[in-house]
Amino acid sequence: MRDIILNQHQQILHSLEVNKNVRVEGSFDEIIVSGMGGSALPGELLSALELATIPLRVHRDYGLPHITGKKPLIIVSTYSGNTEESLSAYQAARQAGYALLANTAGGKIEEWSTRDGVPVAKIDFPGMQPRHTLLASFTGLAMALSNSGLTRALNDELTTATETLKSAIASIEAPAKQLAKKLAGAIPVYIAAHPLSFSARNFKIQTHENAKAPAFWNELPEMNHNEMVGFTELAAHFKQSPPPFHAVFLRSSDDHPRTSARMDITADLYAEWGVPVSTFEIKGATVMDKLFYAAVAGLWTTYFLAEAAHIDPVPVAGVENFKKKLEQTAGSV
Repeated sequence: MRDIILNQHQQILHSLEVNKNVRVEGSFDEIIVSGMGGSALPGELLSALELATIPLRVHRDYGLPHITGKKPLIIVSTYSGNTEESLSAYQAARQAGYALLANTAGGKIEEWSTRDGVPVAKIDFPGMQPRHTLLASFTGLAMALSNSGLTRALNDELTTATETLKSAIASIEAPAKQLAKKLAGAIPVYIAAHPLSFSARNFKIQTHENAKAPAFWNELPEMNHNEMVGFTELAAHFKQSPPPFHAVFLRSSDDHPRTSARMDITADLYAEWGVPVSTFEIKGATVMDKLFYAAVAGLWTTYFLAEAAHIDPVPVAGVENFKKKLEQTAGSV
């Protein structure tokens, strides 16, 4: 796991080379990224960076959502290439005659794509967990879309962001370790503003899958209109003091001034209501820098959470056992 973290920048560089010629021919009026779990995150990262020149949305279910455009591009993103929801999306897109792009490391989706002449953005990091290949998966997909004229030109921007990330990876370790110490025995609630709300969600996912612990996330200013009320009467619901939650605010120097003020006030109120509060500064000169920085920060933090609990952060036995039970109960797709 430590090697995976220290080599995150290599995922970008290698994926830039592997996918430098991948493209989709044609013109489109919307993009649907169909994926589950860590394989859906590249689509969310594309959305957070607002890279696409046409509407883009992520679909996490079987089949396809309601198509609003007349010429959609369906991206089937599955690291294993065997995720059943993604397989059903591929089949639905083929049946409807929609253009397809696969984003995968192999499996059935790569086999079907080769058979059907569908372009493949290759996640060329075999034997890993999807969540650990976010930057590889995102880069390959982003390059394929950039080559197809569906984003701005990205090669130079990604190369620069990679150098920035490379120099920052080791320096993120210490503050992430300190955050993990504060979160020991607590249920983290990660909070951020757009576009770092992607990072708050990713911190949550990394906590689930690396540390094997519960966690939650939300974004500002939305949470000030609902979720925060759920923390006002914790003493009436939890006998332990402090309650089991720990609020983590992911902050950036370019947060909207009103949102920054909301963070200050919300943090004070949470402390008043008995919720421990921590702040983690997300650094970088650009939004891409910050989102890459936060991705590595989440990996480091949950690595240390797993280490403290004597848990192997890599395998996800809960998911694998679920898949076996689903096949035993409902059969295979």
